[in-house]
Amino acid sequence: MTSAQGALPVISVLIALFCIPPILSLRACVKRAGHVRRRGGRAVWPIVGIAVSAASLVFNLGVVGLAVVALGDGGTELGRRHALALGLSWLCFWLWLFVAVALKRRRRKMVY
Repeated sequence: MTSAQGALPVISVLIALFCIPPILSLRACVKRAGHVRRRGGRAVWPIVGIAVSAASLVFNLGVVGLAVVALGDGGTELGRRHALALGLSWLCFWLWLFVAVALKRRRRKMVY
């Protein structure tokens, strides 16, 4: 019973670190691709951002799933998979930030 209570915060932190940034960048890239297509452009870099975000999300969900299984068996260690998942999450965070800033900047430019 105690290990199940101790595992829940660990799983929550892993989900927050590994899954939220790819979800945010995926949503921002989809929104940006729609904006570019409505204006008649080719949405090449937003589609690449969508692919990177989706691949990162799938990989990170796999890492979290393996961590959940390992926690159920008695414990887990942070290894290369977790470092790679954190790196992908960090990349998606910066992608989300770039898309959010670029979208706001372009909208302000269109007004003038």
